[in-house]
Amino acid sequence: MDPLSKELRPRYSLRRRLVIRIGVPLLATFLLMIVAQVKLDRDLLVESIRQKMRASVQMTCLKAESEFLSIEHAVALQVEIIRSDGEQLSQLESPAAAKKLDLFLATVLKANPFVFGAALAFAPGSPDVSANGFGPYVCRTADGKGLRTMNLALDLKYNFSKAPWFVDAGPEPDGVWSEPYFDEGGGDQFMTTYSMSFAAGGEVPAGVATADVVLADIVKSLESKNNDNQYDFTVVSGKGRIISSSDPEALMKVATDFEASSNERQTLDAVAAFRSSGVEFTRIGKGSLLTFTGSRLVFVNVPTTDWVFVGSFPETNLLPSILQALLFGPGLLLLGAIIAMTVVWRSAARAVAPLQGVIRAIGKFSKGDLSARAPDTDRQDEIGLMTTAFNKMGGDLQGAISQREIAEIKRIEVEVQIAAARDVQRLLLPQSDREVESKDERSTDEFTGVSILGFNVPASEISGDFFDWFPRGDGTFALVIADVCGKGMPAAMVMAVCRTLLRRAALETSEPHLAFARVNEDLITQAPRSNFTTGVLLYFDPRTGSILYANAGHPTSILVRVDGTTSHVMEGTGTVLGLEANSVWQTKRIHLDRGEDLVLVSDGVTEAGPEAAGADRLFGSDRAAAAVSAACGGKQQSPKVIVAELVASVQAWSHNFQGDDMTIIAISRE
Repeated sequence: MDPLSKELRPRYSLRRRLVIRIGVPLLATFLLMIVAQVKLDRDLLVESIRQKMRASVQMTCLKAESEFLSIEHAVALQVEIIRSDGEQLSQLESPAAAKKLDLFLATVLKANPFVFGAALAFAPGSPDVSANGFGPYVCRTADGKGLRTMNLALDLKYNFSKAPWFVDAGPEPDGVWSEPYFDEGGGDQFMTTYSMSFAAGGEVPAGVATADVVLADIVKSLESKNNDNQYDFTVVSGKGRIISSSDPEALMKVATDFEASSNERQTLDAVAAFRSSGVEFTRIGKGSLLTFTGSRLVFVNVPTTDWVFVGSFPETNLLPSILQALLFGPGLLLLGAIIAMTVVWRSAARAVAPLQGVIRAIGKFSKGDLSARAPDTDRQDEIGLMTTAFNKMGGDLQGAISQREIAEIKRIEVEVQIAAARDVQRLLLPQSDREVESKDERSTDEFTGVSILGFNVPASEISGDFFDWFPRGDGTFALVIADVCGKGMPAAMVMAVCRTLLRRAALETSEPHLAFARVNEDLITQAPRSNFTTGVLLYFDPRTGSILYANAGHPTSILVRVDGTTSHVMEGTGTVLGLEANSVWQTKRIHLDRGEDLVLVSDGVTEAGPEAAGADRLFGSDRAAAAVSAACGGKQQSPKVIVAELVASVQAWSHNFQGDDMTIIAISRE
């Protein structure tokens, strides 16, 4: 089969389209079934895991609770013993009393392996207590095999009366657990302290009994008793501080210590929400129905310490079970759908086989062989009709292209002729004696003390406007700007005749009105009256600035004085040329002083406007004068600057639409 060019090759063949129309809805149905199955399986698995994880976390929490309660009972028991033996503890700070108190405290450590140290704290100012207070303290040695004793007030110079564990114990007669802290210089590890206040009894003043617990020992014990490795455990203190985590870097940090998107920050935020709402199960992390990037959390509160035990389960652990469930049910149905689509694919190939003849012809068409035709067929279905239509289209297209080629050749011939005519027109314009930027510009310094620039742009290919200047032999020079009525080739032909007639008449007459009278008679005899001409002819004496002029129905000119003010000059002194025989014109005089400028324009400037604009939207002579004044800016400018600014203003006003030939001449007397 001849392949189609890449640009014409269809994105989907008919065969593919049939499969898409049948297979895509079928696949979409099965995908929806799979999505629903995934959601159902995930919800069931999540609920099952939630129950198991909650039971595991609760079990761990109960074990921790039992350890904390045993510590509380040990401290409470020692307080009762001390109070009951208070008569034997006279002179509290004596060696005998201190030794007995150390024995009581050592009993607490021996009864509970998690207790690192125990203390009795008597505040300064209590009966039989020194000014610094009295705080016997017994703690384990660094190797954990022995005990050592000390006085917090004397040996460590520790003002415990302001410590949180001492202050907070007063309002809580049943005891209170402190916020976890790092015991620097004592155990050099993370601890929490249980403190219980007691009232005075016998010879013993009121005070506080404490037990310091090493967090790592408690957590290690709980992990050893937890045999379920599916879940991670995190313990959060009452003030939102992580005191147990699988990440050592997270210990003793609060929510603000983590990035907002971190797992630890989201866990702590979830714990805060649990404390306020009581919701025991939640999800953290990003993700949607078909993603498994988050984690599921279960919360259990420890009443004795107000800690929260958090069990977490990553959703990625759900994938194996879900994939196993998808192998059955939706998986088998999807396999059936794929088999059905394969059958449709093969059947579609046989159905569209007759189209190959049309496709081969289209391939030849795309390569430029317009004589290519599809094989004739007697089929009466859509494929047969398409073959017949294609062959008819090929014949019609060949005929249309032949006609278009003939018309294009003729059009090119006309364009060549018009371009040649425009080049001839440019040759009729005066020659420049200095460099110009455009073929439509002419510039000269030929006449002493005067600079001139002419600009002519046709509305179509050929212009009916023209300008000219040339010396007259008596020290003056003639300058003309003219506009032949109409556009295109007829106006251009009249323009060429008019230029020749004006040059001859200006050289042979002493005043412009006489030249106009002679040209008028010649035009009436040589050109149709429908192509009348407007124009201004002036004789300029560059030595004195004197200007003799005649105006044949042409727009007024603009005089720019030395101070930058403008006025309209050289108004009409007679009718248009080539319309009526025996017409009469007058010659008038104006004067151009040094430093002044004179600007002549055609109606392509004054009557410029947006396409289909009314009379109220024409550029007008006043706007032309304002544009010239703006270009000068209060001082004399070169003709080039004046013409450029005036052209730009006209184009801006008309939105670059040009409906008529535009001609401008700027004269500056230096």
